[in-house]
Amino acid sequence: MHYEIDFACRDTSPQQELLNQLYAYGDDVGTKVLHRCRLNLFTLIMRDLIRRGTITRFERAIDIGCNAGVYSSMLADFGFRNVLGVDVVPEMIETARRHFASSTPERTVEFRLESAESLDHREPFDFLLCTEVIEHTDDPARAIENIRRLIGPGGVAVISMPNRISFPYLKAWLAYKLKRRPRDEDFERHLEYPFTRAVKLFVEEGRTLVHTDGTNLLWDDPAIRALYPTSWFPTLNRWNFELARVWPLKYLAQFFYVVVKRDG
Repeated sequence: MHYEIDFACRDTSPQQELLNQLYAYGDDVGTKVLHRCRLNLFTLIMRDLIRRGTITRFERAIDIGCNAGVYSSMLADFGFRNVLGVDVVPEMIETARRHFASSTPERTVEFRLESAESLDHREPFDFLLCTEVIEHTDDPARAIENIRRLIGPGGVAVISMPNRISFPYLKAWLAYKLKRRPRDEDFERHLEYPFTRAVKLFVEEGRTLVHTDGTNLLWDDPAIRALYPTSWFPTLNRWNFELARVWPLKYLAQFFYVVVKRDG
């Protein structure tokens, strides 16, 4: 699948139709739009890292929490010769294998049922991707330690995490408190990673921060549902996307991206 950046997210697009099938968004327009924005951002980040020569080796890449396999397929398209996608959901691994698994002398894309916490036996990788996964793990500390270790010498990692210090999460947190809803442990775990903590978790001796980024500055589910049917939604969605990448607004984006490189 050759990914194309898009901000309309219309179901009439063949690529959006495929994404709808892979991820079963159903009537969840908010998830569909925000997921597409993350795919858009990852594409731009990768293009920039390759153009600047930050990524120097394209032998082995791992996609932790690969879900339906789209990111793994994108990594192969970016030139990585051996791509491994891992996830804990059997149905997602089967979907990923069915659509994206391949094995040729030039390139291999494979998928395995495995958790972020159980990757400690793996050899380091030239590139590591982990997007919106850590907050869903049973043992985040173990997952984070594995991610640190799996970045090989000279390797690059792109990690995204929910940003508590963001307009969408602050609004959701306020509603959560004021409406006195039943405790939602999954939501509370999403609030444990403000951008300041995300940076500290992965920038340490021998690992250099090379880039930070963000996506979704303003959207929440009601706003997306109200504006998605309009003809001007694609323009508004692009503005929201571009603003979330601008300093210092990226630190207020809902999804915060950290790019680190291990000394080679």
